[in-house]
Amino acid sequence: MAPWQTKPAMLAPVLTVLCLVAIFSPSCFILSRPSPRLPSQPNAEPSRASSQQFEGFGTGSSMTIAMTAIAAFTAKVLRSKVTRHARIIGTRDDFKKAAPNWEECPKPEERVRNYYYGQRGFKKNQIDPRYRDKEPARMKLGHITDATAIFKTQDFYKADFVDLDASSVKEVGSYQVAGTGKVAIPAKVPEYRPIQRGKRLEKEPGEKRPPVEDGAYLTYVDEKCNLYDTAKEAAPSALTKDIICDRGSLLTLLDFVSETLTPFLMKKGQHASAVDLVKISKSEKGGLVLEKLLDVDKMVAEFIPYRSGWKREEVSAGGNFKPALQRLANGDRHTRSMMCTGLLQIAGSRAGELDDCYRFVEFDLGGLSLLTKARAHAQKDGQNIDIAHKNFYYQNEVKALTTYFKMILGKTDKTILAIQRSGKIHQVVESTLEDIVEKQPLIKEAAQRRLGRLVALLKEVQKSVESESGPWVLQWQRGQLVLGKFELVEMEKEMAVA
Repeated sequence: MAPWQTKPAMLAPVLTVLCLVAIFSPSCFILSRPSPRLPSQPNAEPSRASSQQFEGFGTGSSMTIAMTAIAAFTAKVLRSKVTRHARIIGTRDDFKKAAPNWEECPKPEERVRNYYYGQRGFKKNQIDPRYRDKEPARMKLGHITDATAIFKTQDFYKADFVDLDASSVKEVGSYQVAGTGKVAIPAKVPEYRPIQRGKRLEKEPGEKRPPVEDGAYLTYVDEKCNLYDTAKEAAPSALTKDIICDRGSLLTLLDFVSETLTPFLMKKGQHASAVDLVKISKSEKGGLVLEKLLDVDKMVAEFIPYRSGWKREEVSAGGNFKPALQRLANGDRHTRSMMCTGLLQIAGSRAGELDDCYRFVEFDLGGLSLLTKARAHAQKDGQNIDIAHKNFYYQNEVKALTTYFKMILGKTDKTILAIQRSGKIHQVVESTLEDIVEKQPLIKEAAQRRLGRLVALLKEVQKSVESESGPWVLQWQRGQLVLGKFELVEMEKEMAVA
């Protein structure tokens, strides 16, 4: 029943009271008020009785107060008799979603929530309310029960500082993966063209969660781990290094020793689930091969559906603007697509896959020799340029220390950050290592401290796997880093440990 609709039987006594009040209230007012005095002038003509009687109607008498009280009581009775069937908590109040809530029997349709209590302002050690009731995505092959070694962040507090000069990082090879999947050596890195403000970028579809089945997940991991094969083709002269890795694996381990990884995974709902961070194997020359397994985008994929805030059907939750931004940075401003609202935007991957370029760099770090693979976005005048984007309302998540590590570990001379609002470029920020050090003078000392902890962790891993055959995995388990075999674990044994 709608809030403005009531039954006739419910209103009958109330309407009767109102009618009686309306009929007898004027006479009550007239009789209760004494007759007005005649004017003091002796020759003045007295006014008529009718005008004298109705002169006092509606003044602030005791009966006026009584009538007001009766009207208030009647309104209260009416309000108590109306039944409101509604449960609108955290849903959009548009017609399609609010109309079923006013029926006598609410429909069992699932409502889309656009707000979760505690979503804003939750602490770092708490779980994001949006992920609290969701089943976490599969981020491990098996729960490690027989650990080879266990590492904690406090184990590396007293590690010696390690310095890494940007001039000591040298490029030793590169390769390019075309949109069709063909590999070309060396890579032809595209030239950077300045990004203009006001351009609109097309958003990509959201990521899909990793497969749940054991066989499919193992195939998914094997397809990602091709680092050593590409290093043999692109940089064959540097295969004798102690550590062969990608930049992402080093950044993940740096987050662990910096004590920022655990709060991040806790907020994403992984507090009760183990997460594989880095897969470790041995190369033909005896060095360790580190490949990153952690994929944050797929960890939270398909958790929060698109809420149709702007009524744009081509927008999906969790997508990014990287292909369109890469196309714009390469100077292609003519390949465009049209939004459903009629606005033109730089086309993304649906207009064709772009080439991906990678470079291999080598350097020495605290007594260890490393060969690292990093993404090559663009180059200009002999400078290597990294391109990234960030939403305007989340630009505080871009940390100076993380940017510093990305640039120094990947031999990057300049970072281009495009700040966007719903795909429209709002601002373009260019930064070099000198700019970051100038703004944050203590960042170099902070980087040396964390690099020292990273070297100590890598040396401990070397000692632990020296006499065994891999592969292994570094797995995060409730704040600890567990080293164990990368293999499937029987379900019964895993459930008993959990």
